[in-house]
Amino acid sequence: MDGRAELSWKSTLAGAALVAIGAWPQAAGSAARAPSAAVAEARGLHPVGHGTLRWFGFPIYVASLWSSDGRFDGPRTSGTLALVLAYEHGFTRAELIRITSAEWQRLGLADEASRTRWAAALAGIWSDVAPGQEITTLVVPGAGTEFFDGGHSLGRIADEAFGPAYLAILLDPRSAVGPLRGALIGAPARVQP
Repeated sequence: MDGRAELSWKSTLAGAALVAIGAWPQAAGSAARAPSAAVAEARGLHPVGHGTLRWFGFPIYVASLWSSDGRFDGPRTSGTLALVLAYEHGFTRAELIRITSAEWQRLGLADEASRTRWAAALAGIWSDVAPGQEITTLVVPGAGTEFFDGGHSLGRIADEAFGPAYLAILLDPRSAVGPLRGALIGAPARVQP
């Protein structure tokens, strides 16, 4: 398989994983993945919820949401929020940025100029992710959004509108991964009759 076909396959998988599929929350009683010790200790964060994004049964990542008070009152809350993604599948930086930009556009978040500026900023911060890698996004009102790989800071975006827009990809009620959103915000699971 040539490199273009492999990239196309991986891009299709990545896009489908975020847009065209459902996510299943982790079983009750499963341990949430904590953000890196440096992030958690420095901010005194508490778990809100967690779940696993799966595609045809294959895990893509384990996600957990953390807040100052252990509750989620919306992405524009007055408190600190941390979103942890523990990857079970690898993605290139280009794939991650493409998926993120596509979801911002689908959700109607910000104008094209802002989305383009944010994507360029992410290209300077993000790198490829590998299975087992844990990326924490820390959104602090008044201080912007900072990304961590374990306890190591990858970079920060000062634009106050960026953090809520980034979190909205998984936390907006219109999120493409509604069941994962419910698990992250601590909503009770709906039981199908």
